[in-house]
Amino acid sequence: MNATTKDMQEKTGPMLTRIRLIHTDTLSCEPILRRMPDGNLLCVSQCGDVTEPAPGNRVYAFISRDNGDTWEARIQLYPETGEAVYCTEVMVLDSTISAFLEIHSGRFLNMRCEMIQSNDSGKTWTRAGASPGYPDFCFHRGMIPLPNGEIILACQRFPVSQEENARLVVASHNIVNPRQQRGVMHAGIDHLCNDVIISADRGKTFQLFAGPAIPIKGATGRNWAWTEPTLTPLSDGRLVMYLRVDGSGCLWRSESRDMGRTWTEAAKTDIPNPGNKPKLIPMPDGRIALIHTPNPVPGSSKRYPLSLWISDDDLATFRDKRVVTDFPGRYCYPDGFFEDGHILFTIEINRHDILFFDCEV
Repeated sequence: MNATTKDMQEKTGPMLTRIRLIHTDTLSCEPILRRMPDGNLLCVSQCGDVTEPAPGNRVYAFISRDNGDTWEARIQLYPETGEAVYCTEVMVLDSTISAFLEIHSGRFLNMRCEMIQSNDSGKTWTRAGASPGYPDFCFHRGMIPLPNGEIILACQRFPVSQEENARLVVASHNIVNPRQQRGVMHAGIDHLCNDVIISADRGKTFQLFAGPAIPIKGATGRNWAWTEPTLTPLSDGRLVMYLRVDGSGCLWRSESRDMGRTWTEAAKTDIPNPGNKPKLIPMPDGRIALIHTPNPVPGSSKRYPLSLWISDDDLATFRDKRVVTDFPGRYCYPDGFFEDGHILFTIEINRHDILFFDCEV
């Protein structure tokens, strides 16, 4: 444990049981925590280079064999091709672990979506072809099981045509400063899709269904959107999707009443959000946890405090609002799961440190 992590542990709420440092890098982005079939913990995260997106971004796996207390050295998941790699979801079904990757130019151009899989709890990984739903410009997120036995994932997708991609590639070659190449962020599109894919056969096949679209230069006046949808079922059979909409100062919400086949138009909630990924985690007793940074002031520097809110009335209210830590810093991209009375999750702080949290709920 480094000094910062130790200081943070001293400034955490009473329900926090453990905090551990997994890894420090020049860049760490969106760590995702899962329990593997053999019982060990797996964290998958993008690391490398100094910003995101960037040509030096890579995806690594970290394994803990003592329930999060210590973590083994990183393992590079995708074979080296000279391309940037990003991971937005890790799905564990039966004996198979599937990591959903985006391989791109370093500016989210020439993007293709692939899966890499392990059938031996992370010992070996094999490329498994195109990701289901969309083969390009898509960020798969947050698989959850549905009450009817199906599974569902959200798909954050930029509807960029191959012609538009080619135009952006040419334009990027004319930029002197490579840090100005924002790639897909300058695409000539007017909305971002938040569709879903649903499987009734444990991930062998998927069907694609349209979800809520977020206008670009619409509600926020920005020329891009980054929604990072998260899903949960409610007790009456409805599904809820929370979305990040930068510049709006709050989370947005959409609902489905037919197990994900159709969705309502996204609307603002009263939940503050500075422009940061939220994570909904349903619990077996009907409660729903929300890990987020409830700050209404937009901007990445406002991603604090790190909070865990719990609803016991199908997200109508959050009467249980816990501050996990208010230690100064930017807490980005929480992801994890519920297990035996605990919320286990990972997060990156200040874009460098990957942290593991164990919170008793």
